[in-house]
Amino acid sequence: MAIDIDLPLTGKCSCGLVRYELSEAPLFTHACHCADCQRSTGSAFVIHTLTTKSGFKISGETKSTTLPTGSGAGYDPHFCSKCGTFIWCEYHVAPKGFLVLRTGTLDKPNNVEPEAHIFTTQKLPWLPLPKDVPCFPEMYNRIETWPEASNQTMDRLVAKAKGHA
Repeated sequence: MAIDIDLPLTGKCSCGLVRYELSEAPLFTHACHCADCQRSTGSAFVIHTLTTKSGFKISGETKSTTLPTGSGAGYDPHFCSKCGTFIWCEYHVAPKGFLVLRTGTLDKPNNVEPEAHIFTTQKLPWLPLPKDVPCFPEMYNRIETWPEASNQTMDRLVAKAKGHA
């Protein structure tokens, strides 16, 4: 549920060493309430903006590590080498060319709203969720939930990863 997204979107880490620009419209944005995201953010949830690597330019030194996911596949968060701010992630189950941006690192995060809430069975009980945004007990079905254009982009990434493009 984007609010007049003017491209490019820009963002940075807490200390400003790492800056980035997103020149392509995001595919989808969701709030994840799983215990792993709660732990890695130290908060009730994380907001992820899903996008392609082709429209993502980053400057500054980042490091990465591998952390667990509920599926066991893991993911690699990329963070500022100086202040440690998580900027973006690569999930091991996702195709190459796809990344997950930590929405809170955007210069104007108020311009991007979650289009869904996921893993709500692990949501902290004191946190109310909006009634007008789809909520899913676990992960959603991408084909049924994402906009058609975003699904087409992801389908191309999946086909390319399988060597069909």
